[in-house]
Amino acid sequence: MNTRCKKLFSMILCAVLVFSLTLPAFADEPVFASEAYASILTGSDFQDVCTKAYDRFGRVLGLMKADGLPTPDSMLVGGDYTKVLFDYAVPGISQIRSNLVAVYPDADPDAVVCIQGNHDNPSSGFVKNGLYDMGAYNLYVINEDYFPYLQPLRPGAGCIVNDAANELKNSLNELIEVGDLRPVIVMTHLPLHHTTRTLYGENMFASYIFDVLNEAGKTLDLIFLFGHQHSGDYDDYIGGSVNFMRPGDTLRVPKTGEMAKNAHREETLTFTYANYGYMGYSDNNVTETSTNVLTLGLIQITDASFHFVKYTEDGYYKSWDVTRKNTVGAKERIGAPTLTNRELWEIEQRIFERFFAVFRKLIEMFS
Repeated sequence: MNTRCKKLFSMILCAVLVFSLTLPAFADEPVFASEAYASILTGSDFQDVCTKAYDRFGRVLGLMKADGLPTPDSMLVGGDYTKVLFDYAVPGISQIRSNLVAVYPDADPDAVVCIQGNHDNPSSGFVKNGLYDMGAYNLYVINEDYFPYLQPLRPGAGCIVNDAANELKNSLNELIEVGDLRPVIVMTHLPLHHTTRTLYGENMFASYIFDVLNEAGKTLDLIFLFGHQHSGDYDDYIGGSVNFMRPGDTLRVPKTGEMAKNAHREETLTFTYANYGYMGYSDNNVTETSTNVLTLGLIQITDASFHFVKYTEDGYYKSWDVTRKNTVGAKERIGAPTLTNRELWEIEQRIFERFFAVFRKLIEMFS
């Protein structure tokens, strides 16, 4: 090799070395926790034109699988299955389950938990309120009818939310009393934090639920999931369309029953507070503290921590880790979850298989 070639070769090696050293730190960051013994998908607000959001879900899930995500143990969906039709929940839920098993044929459709949002007819057969044993973790469901939006327009809303909070309190206290220290995921449609939407009473009684969680969170590993917001300017201060707050962070909680710009109190969280990940649309103004992206979420449970991941249609987006209070957990599923809906899902599949075929044909004709 002549002198000129040697110099050129050395320059190329130096350039490669410099480039590798200046790559972002996340380039080598592991996306998924290899030691996780449970993986839980999370998503909400599948509100978009026709089946667009459901197709998006399938594509993002495919990216997660390509990056090495094993078959998820369960999926939690936080309501609102349409933007236009009030009662699209049943075909929407069926589409979610269909897309899940299309990507992961061995996934369990029984473990897809769908709750009611404010756009959903409560008679659509949603999972009922209450505590469910999901094997590796406990799940607590609060449907929109029991934590409604536009609370000033709902007769007796304060009593309704207070009753839901008391039922939640009793269930969490029972877990503590019997020594069941598995993680608890609480899922609702509405958030607990104060925003400009609280000015017209959107979640003016959220403090009832927050106070129960923040007390139980001193003992239990709690994760609270919400949807509904689609970000908006009102969520800019906690991250826009990607909200994540960990124990020790400060949350603005609405003052009970009040509707005013500053009608909130600041509380230090004892639990993890995050949205599921919006699948349909987001409309916030992006600032240095906010985001405007559509994401699918994932929670992974390890012996010592929780690993939270968000994916977009461009792939891996961001992740966080939270240390567990209680390292006692179920490394294997404790029997089958108490929540089962396979029969309903199979009926939906037969009914809506033809529906979706016709629906897609009409879309193609008019697009």
